[in-house]
Amino acid sequence: MVKQTSGHDICVMVKANAYGHGLKEIVSILTEKIDYFGVSNQTEALLARQYTDKDIIVFGKCEDYITCMQENISFALFSYSDAVRIVKLAKENSLTPKFHLCLNTGMNRYGIRKIAELKKIIKLLKYNGMSLAGIYTHFSSLTTDKDYTLRQKNKFYKFIKYLPNSWHTLKHVGGGNSIFEDITCDMNRVGLEVYGYGNSQVLPVMRVESEIVDIVKVEKNEHIGYLCGFTATSDMTIATIPLGYGDGLPRKLSNKLQIEINGKQVKNVGNICMDAFMADVSKLDCKIGDRVTILSNASTLAPLIESTEYEVLTNFSKFRGERIII
Repeated sequence: MVKQTSGHDICVMVKANAYGHGLKEIVSILTEKIDYFGVSNQTEALLARQYTDKDIIVFGKCEDYITCMQENISFALFSYSDAVRIVKLAKENSLTPKFHLCLNTGMNRYGIRKIAELKKIIKLLKYNGMSLAGIYTHFSSLTTDKDYTLRQKNKFYKFIKYLPNSWHTLKHVGGGNSIFEDITCDMNRVGLEVYGYGNSQVLPVMRVESEIVDIVKVEKNEHIGYLCGFTATSDMTIATIPLGYGDGLPRKLSNKLQIEINGKQVKNVGNICMDAFMADVSKLDCKIGDRVTILSNASTLAPLIESTEYEVLTNFSKFRGERIII
């Protein structure tokens, strides 16, 4: 768990099934330790609401703003036109929206770009006796482009100067590593760092394990797996492990994946199947039922599929096995 910045609230991002770690499990563990949870959509928000009474913010598009207001779920506001529509819905149903206005300071994904639009939103909300619960931005290149990040920071600071002091609007920021940066705000949104990546101060928290369910002897020149994905170069002993791309193990790892059995590293052979993969255990003393460690650090797998830890971890949202909290 990342160290909380002094004086700042923390919003833990649990979208995409808590980055593959399990939304139910992560929210249940952290609900007494942090202030807010962040999700991508209404479905995730309603699921999280089952396990916490803390504030939940939807950072993507909502399908049903009325349900969110009824369930005390906050949501992002992306434009003046959205504000007009949501205010109308709220008044018609005697509900109070908890808006978090997104500022597009350079990510160019969501949010308003002009101070003139911010002023229109403020005027609209004031007229209807409402306010902004939060205002936020997202940094796109904190670890790679300091100059661009500085421009984003300055735009953010310029926007928040226009907020009415009486609103006590929560000012928050996110984007990889933002919690470790010197950014003036009230709250940090933390994603990958919570799960042990993106900074030397944190360690991976998830391991993916399985077991050997079959062992077979194959002869030289026999094929292994779909599409003859591997051909034995000698007589070999092959173990089958029941976890595949249907559980989130990328098929791109075929013939590249290194796993651990009984303290030894062995290699996957053949194309990874939907429900299983095979490994060469010819030089290993093992048996059916022995434990297999498939992942202990997503940073070792990400380069093999030419991607990032984000993709490796969120793939395991599909994991069909048991999630055990230690």
